[in-house]
Amino acid sequence: MERSKENGKRRRRRVERSKEGVLCAPRRTLSLPPVVGARPPVNEVKLAALVVDLNIRLRLADMPAAMQERVFSYTKPLLDANAQGRSSLTHIAMCLKKEFDALYGPAWHCIVGKSFGSFVTHSTGGFIYFSCDKLCFLLFKTEVRPLSKLPSLLTLKNHA
Repeated sequence: MERSKENGKRRRRRVERSKEGVLCAPRRTLSLPPVVGARPPVNEVKLAALVVDLNIRLRLADMPAAMQERVFSYTKPLLDANAQGRSSLTHIAMCLKKEFDALYGPAWHCIVGKSFGSFVTHSTGGFIYFSCDKLCFLLFKTEVRPLSKLPSLLTLKNHA
């Protein structure tokens, strides 16, 4: 009988321990300094002011701020000329393309319109998609590779 009393005491201790739970060290949290927002560079502030002033909605861009500023400042006079009936959307796209070809090298492409779909591959740092005055603009650059040799021409064989 002594054994059964000892077993009963052991069982009671186990039950009591399980009810108490496991004691752990108190949780410690690291206090981090408050996050202070870094001021945006001056170029980005100028760009934001220009976008608001010209009523432009930037949708997507992979382009340096200086180039974006150039696009926006060049687009607005083209739109003003279009409002007066002196140019077409094709003319606006051609002017933007030629301007960027002259400034930043060849292989720029421009699409201007109210409704279009696109899926393009562009060079890094050479893409912008924005809207202004109910028109959407897509300007992007592709890579130009010189041909090392001319592609072979297919010869036609006459089967008689």
